[in-house]
Amino acid sequence: MDIKDLDRLVEKYDRQGYQQIRVKAGDLEIEVSRQLTTASPLPTTTAAAADDDQTITSPMVGVIHLASDLAINQAVTKGQELGQIESMKLFNPLVCPQTGTLTTILVADGATVEFGQPLFKMREDR
Repeated sequence: MDIKDLDRLVEKYDRQGYQQIRVKAGDLEIEVSRQLTTASPLPTTTAAAADDDQTITSPMVGVIHLASDLAINQAVTKGQELGQIESMKLFNPLVCPQTGTLTTILVADGATVEFGQPLFKMREDR
């Protein structure tokens, strides 16, 4: 494989929207990746965020699709779907771990999220 073949391959995958490719030809192995672009984050909107707020993080890498009725100061229940994370063309539900009040939404709908990235802050009801 020469450099022209590699250039054509990278351009082809770029046009198709791939973020990363790995090519192995004989003893040669090359990995090419481009920086992911994320949707601009929402302005940090907080409803009296306290130090005891719990952070809900992303369980996987993917694109987040927030629930349409999600709002700051909204009462949420354990198991309630806060949105979905699309990963490898599969939509995985993102559920609330406990009952409480959503105090902050840290990501925009359609943003690319990483494993462990903070998505929401919530205050646990006592």
